[in-house]
Amino acid sequence: MKIAYVYHDDAADPSVQSGQPEAVLTELVRLGHEVERIFPLSVPFAGTEFAKKVGYRLLGQYHRSDRNLVYLDALAMQFAQRTKGRAFDLIVSPGSEVISQLQTSIPIAYCADATFANLVDYYWDFTGLSAEYRRQGHEQESAALAKATLAAFPSEWAARAAIEQHGADPAAVAVIPFGANLGRDNQRAEVFKWIDRRPISPIRLLFVGRHWVRKGGDLVIATALCLLAHGHAVTVDIVGCEVPAAYRDLPLVRAHGLLHQRNPEHMGQLRRLYREAHFLFVPSRAEAYGFTFTEANAFGVPPVATATGGIPAIIRHGHNGILLPSEARPSDYADAIVSVFSSRERYRAMCRQAFMEFEERLNWKVFTRKFIELAGERIAARTQPAA
Repeated sequence: MKIAYVYHDDAADPSVQSGQPEAVLTELVRLGHEVERIFPLSVPFAGTEFAKKVGYRLLGQYHRSDRNLVYLDALAMQFAQRTKGRAFDLIVSPGSEVISQLQTSIPIAYCADATFANLVDYYWDFTGLSAEYRRQGHEQESAALAKATLAAFPSEWAARAAIEQHGADPAAVAVIPFGANLGRDNQRAEVFKWIDRRPISPIRLLFVGRHWVRKGGDLVIATALCLLAHGHAVTVDIVGCEVPAAYRDLPLVRAHGLLHQRNPEHMGQLRRLYREAHFLFVPSRAEAYGFTFTEANAFGVPPVATATGGIPAIIRHGHNGILLPSEARPSDYADAIVSVFSSRERYRAMCRQAFMEFEERLNWKVFTRKFIELAGERIAARTQPAA
């Protein structure tokens, strides 16, 4: 296919949107499609929007400008200018914002980890929103879904919201798990060697996340202390955020700070931490999907997490990781970890199953092939004459 790949930001930058735009772009090219890069689209926000945001903050409300109709129309106009006189088989976007106001007869397919409805009052920065922004967000998302030939989400949680809360055509909505960004080229033979080389002590927990509270960093530390109190040697490697002062001096904590994706040395360090970890432990209180869990699978590391948002699309409890309810306590997590780790064979089996989940479904090659296949089927279905 000849594809127009459109996004408001730099979709070739692996640090943008957790690496999703870059991963899809890379795989489209790898599959042999002719991809035209229609990004980034640079549209400055008006000064009135900034004043409006400040005004709402004084009222204790959050307001954004990214779903404002004027802004969305400007994105659509810029897309039209950059594609004028050129023919494409498909427009692809790794998000819904840009496409909602496009005026085109070209089929549109997009993918996103969540809908606007999923995020409202779920993420902290989507809580306490102004009524104006809530309206704009719902209208924008619904408009994008109405235009889309295909809207792909990685979880039933997101797909259900698209249909039930945004009125999407169920036939145009698909569930395809997203892949791992780090470790996407890992091979079974080398990963199984890493699994076999992991020592039996201490239990190495890895926490990866920028938001300490939302990602459950405090719960990780409390669980580690619980393990320690029951005689288990344990360490916690913390990546992506600053460790709160209350925990910095704990001997079991090893802080690595923010590791940048464009820094080869940093990425080498993160790969080593994944290879050597026994469990990735990120008990998020809110999570649209969680790429770090797919990356753990790519390294043969069982993820330990909370059954919230899109996480259950990645982790199958007892198979490729541990998934506990939101009300689970540190002792519950400690018991679940010990239950798996106390049997060397059970632990190794879970590690291998984690990697095989990555091989079979949690990778971008599988996602992109299925995404394009379904888009083609939808295009064909729309062009078939009525019986």
